[in-house]
This record gives sequence, structure tokens and C-alpha cells, in this order.
Amino acid sequence: MSHEVVLAALPNTKEEARSLKDIAQSIGLEIATHADWIRAERRLARSLRSLIKWGWVSRDSRQSDNGHRFWYNVYWKTELAIREEAAMRC
Repeated sequence: MSHEVVLAALPNTKEEARSLKDIAQSIGLEIATHADWIRAERRLARSLRSLIKWGWVSRDSRQSDNGHRFWYNVYWKTELAIREEAAMRC
């Protein structure tokens, strides 16, 4: 999975941060079955960990408010990624 594809699916602000499932759906990953979702989640998580390590993506943990209370991670672009993206467009 290309890092550029992942970055393109991420929002620019923490308020608009997206979960792994939202990112996977916006990229168009096949998640019809549970096995497909596990494969997609692992590939996407690996790419996001690399981008976090390089300083291009930030992560935060949030707790679900509806139904079962569980924790999940949300991701968004850092200022570095936004500046680089703008520089590439010029």
C-alpha cells in the first residue's frame, strides 16, 4: 500500500480525524468479509505506523460513545505533511 494513497485519505485537522475503518473505506479497500478486514487493517496500520514514525501523521485514542464503549485510534496529517503536499502542488 502506497504512503501517498494513505496520506490522501487523511484529513488535515484533529477535529476531522478518521478511524482505520473510515480510512480503509475511503481508499476503497475490500472489507466485505472479516478476513478481508483483518488483512486490510494490518496493511493500513503498518503504513500508518511508518508515517507516524516519519512525522507525517498524528494519532489519538478516543472512546466510542454509542453502544459498546471501546477505544479506537484516529489519524490525521501533521503540519509537515500539509506543507509538503502544498509544496508538491506548486
